[in-house]
Amino acid sequence: MRIKVQLSLGGQAVKEDELVIEESKLGELTDEEIEQAIEINIRSWADKMISINWEIVEDDQAQ
Repeated sequence: MRIKVQLSLGGQAVKEDELVIEESKLGELTDEEIEQAIEINIRSWADKMISINWEIVEDDQAQ
């Protein structure tokens, strides 16, 4: 099974990819279980693609 995924930021597509799940791994799963497997794979893909960095910015007018 091939799944096309698209990552958007602020409404702009920034990354597209295609995930593949072997049909043999899906076996006798129900439609609901297949959907859950797809969501798990997409979440895993997103975790690898997304990185957020942050830092505290001091207020220059602090007294």
